[in-house]
Amino acid sequence: MIKLLALRIVAIYLLLACLFQIGYIDGVSNVMLSIAGILTTAGFLYFAIRRNLELFSRKEAVFWKREENKLRSTLESIQDGYYETNMEGNLVLFNHALVDILGLPEDELRERNITEFMSMEDARKLKQTNQWVSHTGTAVNCVGWEVIRWDGTRKSVEGSIVLIRESEGGRPTGYRGIIRDITERKDSERMLEESQYRYKSLFDHNPDLVCSIGFDGTFTTMNPSTEKITGYSANQLMGRTWSHLLGTGSKLRMLRYFVRAKRGISSSFEISVQHKHGYNVDLQIRLVPIIIDNQVVGVFAIGKDITEHKQAEETINHMAYHDALTDLPNRRLFIEQLTLGLVQAERGSYKLAVMFLDLDRFKYINDSLGHTFGDRLLQTIADRLHQCISTTGMIARMGGDEFTILLPVVIDENTVVQTAESIIEAINQPILIDGRECSVTTSIGISLYPDDGSDAQTLMMNADAAMYRSKEINRNTYEFFNPVMSVQASERLEVAQELHKALDRNEFVLVYQPQLHFESGQITGVEALVRWQHPRRGMVSPVEFIPLAEETGMIVPIGEWVLRTACRQNKAWQDAGYGPMRVAVNLSAYQFKQSNIVQKVDEILQETGLKPEYLELEITESISMQNADYVIETLDQLNRLGIQISIDDFGTGYSSLSYLRDFPIHRLKIDRSFVNDITASDGDAVIAASIIAMARSLNLEVIAEGVETEKQFEFLLSKGCNEMQGYFISKPLPAEAITDRLLINKITATGHTFMQNN
Repeated sequence: MIKLLALRIVAIYLLLACLFQIGYIDGVSNVMLSIAGILTTAGFLYFAIRRNLELFSRKEAVFWKREENKLRSTLESIQDGYYETNMEGNLVLFNHALVDILGLPEDELRERNITEFMSMEDARKLKQTNQWVSHTGTAVNCVGWEVIRWDGTRKSVEGSIVLIRESEGGRPTGYRGIIRDITERKDSERMLEESQYRYKSLFDHNPDLVCSIGFDGTFTTMNPSTEKITGYSANQLMGRTWSHLLGTGSKLRMLRYFVRAKRGISSSFEISVQHKHGYNVDLQIRLVPIIIDNQVVGVFAIGKDITEHKQAEETINHMAYHDALTDLPNRRLFIEQLTLGLVQAERGSYKLAVMFLDLDRFKYINDSLGHTFGDRLLQTIADRLHQCISTTGMIARMGGDEFTILLPVVIDENTVVQTAESIIEAINQPILIDGRECSVTTSIGISLYPDDGSDAQTLMMNADAAMYRSKEINRNTYEFFNPVMSVQASERLEVAQELHKALDRNEFVLVYQPQLHFESGQITGVEALVRWQHPRRGMVSPVEFIPLAEETGMIVPIGEWVLRTACRQNKAWQDAGYGPMRVAVNLSAYQFKQSNIVQKVDEILQETGLKPEYLELEITESISMQNADYVIETLDQLNRLGIQISIDDFGTGYSSLSYLRDFPIHRLKIDRSFVNDITASDGDAVIAASIIAMARSLNLEVIAEGVETEKQFEFLLSKGCNEMQGYFISKPLPAEAITDRLLINKITATGHTFMQNN
């Protein structure tokens, strides 16, 4: 009996040696090999002991029982699951680690088939593997499958399968093996695989340039975006250095940061690379060291294409410093350059000139011909200024029709004069826009450093004052600044500020100049004229404040006030019983161009109760000749209201008789410039007579203004002029004085008696 047991033990150890020979070489650790050996030996011993326990004596049984417990303890101490099955796969022996892996209590696990814990596919593969092991007698290791635990959770396992024989060379009785839980390892492998996939996806599909560079500066890897951004294929770039993509300046910049990256320091910077087709691509580059085992082994370059961003940035910057219409530098850039020029002029001990200019009557042209025409005109002026200024000078648009010129180096003041004269000559040349010819003039003011100021603000202010002085004197000329202009500019500014408050303070008053009918001698109308009754300056002439009102835009509300006040006064005279007559109100170009002018006039008539036929609106000849279609349409609407229309200052413009024939007007007013010398100048007499004759042929009435002498009166009467106004009849009078005249007019039969009483 002892001999038989010994033989069985020897057989067990021979099997153990065999297991070590075929052990877990492919994919199983040395630890697992050791465990496999121990468990296999333990299994054989346990099996031998269990099969032969009844053969021993009581003393021997105790001994072997103790050994069995040791082996059982050994099996339970390891973390991997040990199992033995019969040939059908039913579990006959297993340790507690297997219980944990399969997730079923030990008493319920015995005799269960191991395939119950697998998917159908894995069970099929296990059966095939068992058949192969049974047929060949060769052990199999590293068999992997997924355990489906009793609670439905899953674990990835890896195991070995060894055939159990009844004796050496005997029939197979079952299978034994080890199952290791490799769930964590599988999860790690899956996470690593997913991480690698994500990295590859990030690398391949990243819209930014991503490449790795060796210590020698050669490309080692690159993504498709690198090819797209540079225009070179990977084959063309691999093994080449980054330096051939860069210009000299960019190479030095890149080299500086590349050296830092090789030292382990990340850097971010902008650089320009040259595309394969020759144009530059702006990149925001970040160089990141590649560190493995605490050693820098290369450099990652990540580059974002910021070409469009840079272009947009440059566009925005250009817009911030340039005028959108003319593309000239704007006020901001001009002041910066002027300030810089002053520093250089001080260092170089030379002079500097600032020139201010604007276009005479530009607002009138802009309002008459439209803003599109005005914009084209300003662009043309900007081009002509460029032709007059050397490359060292600078032209800027301040806004509207105002331009400034900087001459940073003035050695001889005659060069400033020559420049101003060339500008005036260039601007005076006729301008043809969309088939329409236009002529403009300019007024220029000049200040010099250091004579007229030492800072940008002072020089600009003084040049502006000189420009206004040029405009006041004669226009179409230039003026150098002198200190007197500064006082005048200050006063002008003060007047402009007070003008804004004058309406609210009720400082405007109307005076009325009678209009006399030649044949009847009766007052047939009055012209309303505005005056400014300033609390400190006294009565201010329209010549002083009307141009300012036009420049500041106050002319529109002032004109509306004049129209309302005149209509209200005329209605008051009629209500007082005086004979009905016209009140003439002059419409400025700015009022006439208001889109709601017809509606506004109608509202005032409704408000004051004056009938339309007793209101006469005077427009200047120059207004009537600009944008004739608009003028005719507007005049037609006013005429349909029943309002009288007259052309003021007739003869001073360039009237087209064809237009004049189409205008719905009632009378022409001969300008006083012709009446003044009507008896002394044959030319003026002929013009006046021609206007009267032409008006009669067009069935229009004629009124002459500025009649101051009896000879003028007699001449106009002899030529058939219908009406007149002027100091020969009466100067402009306040409403109260006109009331007295109307009373006299009411009881006087002839104009001759009226003049004697005057």
